[in-house]
Amino acid sequence: MRTSILKGLTARLKTGARDESGAAAIIFAVALVLLAPLTLGVFDLYIGANQKQKLQDALDAAALFAARSSAQTQKEINEVGQRALMANLSAFPGSALVTSSFVLDGPKVVASAEMTPMAVATGFFQHGNVKAGAEVLRAMDRLEVALVLDNTGSMSGTKLSTLKTAAKDLVDKLDAAGKRSTAKDPIQISLVPFSSTVRVAEDVSVKNYNTTTRTGPGIPNWLDSRALGHNAANVDIFNTANTDRFAVLKSMKDNQVWGGCVESRRQPFDVQDTAPYTANKDSYFVPYFAPDEPDRLYWWQSSNPNDYLDDKSNGDNWERQGNVAKYNNEKPSGGGPNKGCDLEPIMPLTTDMSALKGAIDSMKAVGNTNIPMGLVWGWHTLSPNAPLADGVAYGTKNHRKIIILMTDGDNVFSSASNHNASAYSGLGYLWQGLLGITSGSGNTANQKMNERLALLCKNIKDKEIVLYTVRVEVKTGSSDLLRNCATDPDKFFDVQNVSQLGAAFDAIAGSIDNLRLTK
Repeated sequence: MRTSILKGLTARLKTGARDESGAAAIIFAVALVLLAPLTLGVFDLYIGANQKQKLQDALDAAALFAARSSAQTQKEINEVGQRALMANLSAFPGSALVTSSFVLDGPKVVASAEMTPMAVATGFFQHGNVKAGAEVLRAMDRLEVALVLDNTGSMSGTKLSTLKTAAKDLVDKLDAAGKRSTAKDPIQISLVPFSSTVRVAEDVSVKNYNTTTRTGPGIPNWLDSRALGHNAANVDIFNTANTDRFAVLKSMKDNQVWGGCVESRRQPFDVQDTAPYTANKDSYFVPYFAPDEPDRLYWWQSSNPNDYLDDKSNGDNWERQGNVAKYNNEKPSGGGPNKGCDLEPIMPLTTDMSALKGAIDSMKAVGNTNIPMGLVWGWHTLSPNAPLADGVAYGTKNHRKIIILMTDGDNVFSSASNHNASAYSGLGYLWQGLLGITSGSGNTANQKMNERLALLCKNIKDKEIVLYTVRVEVKTGSSDLLRNCATDPDKFFDVQNVSQLGAAFDAIAGSIDNLRLTK
């Protein structure tokens, strides 16, 4: 019925238009005068609304582009924004951009634009310009990011090469995010490769070490070379009290070096970032020194894994192992004081991304897994406290601290079937008590490591440091430990195939980048 009515009206209008005499012509003329402007006015309203939306979309995109650019001055921001606006703006024929601006307001880019839309009924109605505005918050938070990466023996081959690629890509993405910020040095990144220990320096000569002042080139002042905490607990590796490890190295032939590795601090400092202080020697770090283990006396005895000197004495295993005099003027033959200290040194916070990627490329796979030691040194690289003290103070406005922990295994204590019941590592020997126990099975020691890791994760998060954890191709144990270690569940990545490691790191990079449209 509606169709027939419309057809009838259309026919009558056509008839009226042809009939130039009579009432029909007059009515049609009046109707045309009244209806045409209204029709055209409605069309103008449609064009105006549509053009306003196009202007807003184009301005949003241009403001976002300007904020993400490396522009630092008002002039640069405006030039970048204007070019982006013109490239994005779609206008009806006859529309004209009246004005536009992009203003750098602290951490924000504030954009505005005004446009005159096309109009066809200008003689009948007043048509106002359409306007749009946008604000984009630039990524102003300065970031301190620690990459704590598993370099254990199980990472050799494809895993390590994939990790290197993924880590370097992550560095590139974070670097690109930093270049979108107006802040000075917006992104700093540290690198902590870990296995059974952590290497804080590389092959430091002890030739000029002063055995009286216990100082020398390259020797940090936060080291306790005499291991006074071990001595107080009666668990030092040497029989002579307060033996200086660097002095022993200096006494050996051919300019021996300290490899740069350290032991874990004695509890509770092993899971804290408390600066070393003189009132408590347990708060200091002990330099790594793998002692010469006893010679095999009888043919049926098994050789010790790090026997590199002649004992030069009789007695039981403990007496011969702890003999200081045997090091004097001798050179290691196989093994040595730095055995197990073969990984790439840490790199403190840096803005030199090329050097950082070079260090990542130099990583090598060696040793067993000591996650707490790697993670605590990741924390040390971000901490405002010694030993490194490179991080800004906790709670500093517009600063965020982030740790990305990646491992391909569970904690593993280095056990051995000898009188030490363990191999020397960053946790010393089991009998030295750095895990809070002096004896027990390997499983017991592993569980203690897990407990220390859980407490360490809590301590880090209590400082409002954001923790990402990545577990790669771990087929044993439970993922709960690392899942609970992360700041929240969406910051835990259980990568079942190493080929997906890059995607996990990409997701982390995207999560860290906080640039967003605010209005």
